[in-house]
Amino acid sequence: MSSMKACCTIPPVDSAYEPIGTVENVGSIELPTYVVGPKDAKKAILVVYDIFGFHNNTKQFCDVLAKHCGYKVVMPDFFRGKPYLPEDMGDMDRLMAWIGKVGTMEVIQPQVEVVRKWLQEQGVAQGGLVGFCWGASICVKLTAIDSFFGGASLIHPSFVDNKDAEQAGAPLLVLPSQNEPDMTEYMAILAKKPFGDKCAHQRFDDMHHGFAAARGDWDDELNKKRATEAIQLTGNFFRNVLTTPSL
Repeated sequence: MSSMKACCTIPPVDSAYEPIGTVENVGSIELPTYVVGPKDAKKAILVVYDIFGFHNNTKQFCDVLAKHCGYKVVMPDFFRGKPYLPEDMGDMDRLMAWIGKVGTMEVIQPQVEVVRKWLQEQGVAQGGLVGFCWGASICVKLTAIDSFFGGASLIHPSFVDNKDAEQAGAPLLVLPSQNEPDMTEYMAILAKKPFGDKCAHQRFDDMHHGFAAARGDWDDELNKKRATEAIQLTGNFFRNVLTTPSL
């Protein structure tokens, strides 16, 4: 199953998890943003969620990541409480049309800029990006135009395109699942970058697309183990690439 087919057919998992963060309305656009981690953190991770938006499983990822790396983690609600509907799963044309309205770079980048400025006003000196599903491509593009972001972790990425790797402006951690294509060529392009030695790639071939976000089942021991591994890899990656002094 291809990444795009998996994105269109695998539904989210019901979750009883209770998030520990808060939702703040950020900037003049009052963008609802899930926030967790130290208030005085000098580094922050901005998460671009999957098509199911503010899902508790994805908030759980944010909570565990914040605890693991000690950074502030923020996840804007770009969809404003209107994520892709599970009942529309299976209709690729509908999904692509929906993403074309709410998930393009032209729509997302101005909102990211608002959150970035808000973080800087709070004393954050440098940020990283985590992108799930469609958000992975967005994150790569953001590294090309905003030097505030010193790296991006791409977790079960959709819309994989070698052209994204060519324009990447910061190190990338690439964590595909069994449903994503082979990314050897993608990584070879990154290896030629000045920061190529800081890029990393690990496949999760025993996991389905979405295992670390809304489609993940943290009650399943293997899924929980793999999601935790993805978080650990992501946290360690950011410790290596976010080099702005914390003090």
